Amino acid sequence: MFKLRRKTRHLLFAAGAGFILSALIAGSLWLAYAQQVREARQAAEVKWNQELSALKEAVEHSTVKVWVPSKPLETGQMITLEDLTQQELPKDRIPDQLLTSSEDIVGRVAKLSLQANMPLTENLLWENEPLSHDLRYREMGFIQLPEAAGNGSMVDVRIQFPTGQDYILLSKKKISELRDQDGVVTMTLDEKELLSLSSAIVDAYLHKASIYALLYVEPGIQAEAIPTYPANEAVLQLMKKDPNIVKQAELELAASARARLDGELAVMDGQSSAAYAAGLSSASGQRRISDNEAQFVMGSSD
Repeated sequence: MFKLRRKTRHLLFAAGAGFILSALIAGSLWLAYAQQVREARQAAEVKWNQELSALKEAVEHSTVKVWVPSKPLETGQMITLEDLTQQELPKDRIPDQLLTSSEDIVGRVAKLSLQANMPLTENLLWENEPLSHDLRYREMGFIQLPEAAGNGSMVDVRIQFPTGQDYILLSKKKISELRDQDGVVTMTLDEKELLSLSSAIVDAYLHKASIYALLYVEPGIQAEAIPTYPANEAVLQLMKKDPNIVKQAELELAASARARLDGELAVMDGQSSAAYAAGLSSASGQRRISDNEAQFVMGSSD
């Protein structure tokens, strides 16, 4: 009986030892497997990160970051940082002379109308000249304007005498504002231009000349004309003697321009809009007053 119990104990011990040994072996195998899985995962992550880095590097080398307009910009508009946004463009689609730095763009002026997200190149922008200290806004109601003129239009202001002599008075001036109700335009002029304009106003008043404007066809491409009007020395002396002569002459010219405008409106009231529009479209030059029409009807200097 004693031997049987002893044998049973040995069997139980052996079974327990075998179970423990099996558990240890299984645990070791599980730990080894978990380690292999962890190492495989880490290797996969390293490989994935390497491939991702290589892909990012390839993308970065195949694209370039550029500054483009965030909204449409008008001809003659000065570009600010608020007008720009940054985008990435493929290197194989980059135009020549592309401007990639905002410092090369901000403060410059658009030669042409620019669309949003349009890559900016050197030939699309002007260098903006420093603002002159003697620049002033000047309202003028005596200039005969083209029908197509409007805010932002670029024009030359000219003076034509009854003898046929025609001079450029102001070159490539931007119409800052045009009041449709009375045809008064606002432009920025420097001191020299203001003096030349004053002389031309008195000249036009004394000699029944006309002051009119002509539109540029492509202001972003065409260079500005060179002013050719010579200030009249006699007129300058008259202006010195009687400073009010400029104001008087301007009022006369504005009254003449208004009279002609009223005449046009009266004609339009007497005709149908369609007939009037047809008459305008058949007229050459598309200006309120063509080069071959009569000059201003002005009072004499007496």
